[in-house]
Amino acid sequence: MLNETLAQASEYVTQYENMVPGGNVAISLISFVVLAIVFYTIVMAIIRSVRMLTSKTKTTLDDHLLQNLRRPLKWVSVLLAAYLSILMFYPGFEVAGHGTDSIFLILFLLAGTYTINGIFSAFMGWYADEVAPKTDSKFDDEIFPLFRKIGSALIYVLGFTIILGQLGVEISALIAVLGVGSLAVALALQDTLGNFFAGIHLLADRPVRPGDYIKIDGTDIIGTIEEIGWRSTRIRTWDNNVVYVPNTKMSASILVNYFNPDEEMGYAMSFGVSYDDDPDKVIKALWEALKRTAKETGKVVKVNKSTIRANAFLDSAVEYKVIVKIPVYGDRFGVQGELVKQIFYVFKEKGISIPYPTRTLYMHEAGKEKEPQKPAKRRKR
Repeated sequence: MLNETLAQASEYVTQYENMVPGGNVAISLISFVVLAIVFYTIVMAIIRSVRMLTSKTKTTLDDHLLQNLRRPLKWVSVLLAAYLSILMFYPGFEVAGHGTDSIFLILFLLAGTYTINGIFSAFMGWYADEVAPKTDSKFDDEIFPLFRKIGSALIYVLGFTIILGQLGVEISALIAVLGVGSLAVALALQDTLGNFFAGIHLLADRPVRPGDYIKIDGTDIIGTIEEIGWRSTRIRTWDNNVVYVPNTKMSASILVNYFNPDEEMGYAMSFGVSYDDDPDKVIKALWEALKRTAKETGKVVKVNKSTIRANAFLDSAVEYKVIVKIPVYGDRFGVQGELVKQIFYVFKEKGISIPYPTRTLYMHEAGKEKEPQKPAKRRKR
């Protein structure tokens, strides 16, 4: 039916081709422009009508679909106009042995692949904007960008495979060649691929997340995770330097996550006090120093639930432990510095002494204890 209509239109136009400068070429160009404008107008009218209807819906999926399908539909309208124009005035048109139908089938397959990718992107955008923020898990926020890129790549690979089949390329042989080539590439890039899959493992298992404050056991690396990439994890250290750690090392290492299960954490500090001071008196003084520290810094969580106790006998002092809860791991420096200062002031007020390290040396001679000899004084010249 379509071919008969196009043939009649072609016969009708050929009667007047000599009256138009340029003949069939000019007429076909005019036909292409007119049809393109008509189809484009129809497409835009449909989009506007659908947008008016979808503006009343609660979901944003339809908005994402319209936004992502607008450009592919424009290309389809232009291709359709070109196809009809050539079919009417140049039915025998060929390029490299491929007729009009074959050429435009490939072009429409390209446009269709682009359209399908637009639909896929619309669903991904809708999920990211509307569904993901409502979930308690952060897994979809972290793995979603990677999944979106992989999905788009697969759509285009499938589309180009179908196009190659239409062009007469032996797909099975191509797949075999690609398989051998992929094996060679995999062997050459095994470190890169290992880091890539390790990154997926980190995003899926979620031992750490962007924003967590971590330490890699056995190294000096400690800081905040900024990004888990395809190859490496970016960590910003406390001194504002950025360290890039390969994902394979991250997944194989013992990680200490200071933000899991939450950011608040306990922090223990040790102080030595003279054996001459009463333990009860020392503990009361430490409580006073801790309360002053909490007031000055505002970084001690629930001061009354902190722990202060005598912990051990050292060589020249009794060790006392002060265990507090701080909001985040990075606050430990400020809290400890202020507590040391306040302990110094309180001990001075209470007459409590912090002993210097001392050691007594005994010398024995022939089973007899001998007092250590004082060094001889030098004579002044």
